[in-house]
Amino acid sequence: MFNFIKSKAFLKHLILYLVFIAMVCLIITFWLSSYTSHGKTIKVPDFTGVKLGDLDNFISDKSVKYLVVDSIYDTKSPKGTVIKQEPEPKAEVKDGRTIYLYVNSLMPPSVVMPKLIDRSLRQAQAMLTTYGLKLGKVKFVPDQCANCVLDQLVKGKKITQGESIAKGTVINLVVGKGLSDEEVGVPCLYGLSKKEALEKLTDASLSAGAISFDEPKDSATSKVYRQLPKCGRDKSLKMGSTVDLFFTTDHNKIPVISVDTTSTNTKDDENYDQ
Repeated sequence: MFNFIKSKAFLKHLILYLVFIAMVCLIITFWLSSYTSHGKTIKVPDFTGVKLGDLDNFISDKSVKYLVVDSIYDTKSPKGTVIKQEPEPKAEVKDGRTIYLYVNSLMPPSVVMPKLIDRSLRQAQAMLTTYGLKLGKVKFVPDQCANCVLDQLVKGKKITQGESIAKGTVINLVVGKGLSDEEVGVPCLYGLSKKEALEKLTDASLSAGAISFDEPKDSATSKVYRQLPKCGRDKSLKMGSTVDLFFTTDHNKIPVISVDTTSTNTKDDENYDQ
């Protein structure tokens, strides 16, 4: 045995065998690298906002595939467009990777209308948010149950508990303001957005009157810089009264409210009062 191992024939065959194994390993490594595009990546394109019918054209010059896996309802995005994707845009992936897409639903999902009648206004607000509905106008009327919801409406028509309604529908409420001349304090709304100001008025059992915007109209960055009547410790209104709101995108116009909320005047306010 030892003589055979030391022989030239054995060493020759051993060397040939090792060379063969090395060549096979190199060939497999090269093939795998070529097959899997090892080290070669592309950046994921941004599908956001692309319409469902335009997806094939969108990827025609891109080295990726797509698969729509689910639909999501989002009121802020156009219907039938991509609103989410996995992997995220600009992520590095291999050539030919499948991108999973989530499309904004063409129709909003339906929810069951809750019973808001006989609940307090604050409870009704919370329930609307829970059900994915929106609070619209709040009308205060004389009633012995102060701050109680008396009716619930959609576009002026009554809607009853249990009816099927599209998610995101605006619900208007009729609320009692009591039978007495009860007064509530006027909240300070300076620096608030339209949504924040309306919510604060509702919490105070008041409603919005005239709403005015500087240019651009109804901008998301517009804040309250004037309100009539003004706020203050000695300022009060009958429950259900209205407060006029003025919005601006120039935040330098927004008055600074003092600690005792009695001094909020700016030059604009003084000129307006005159």
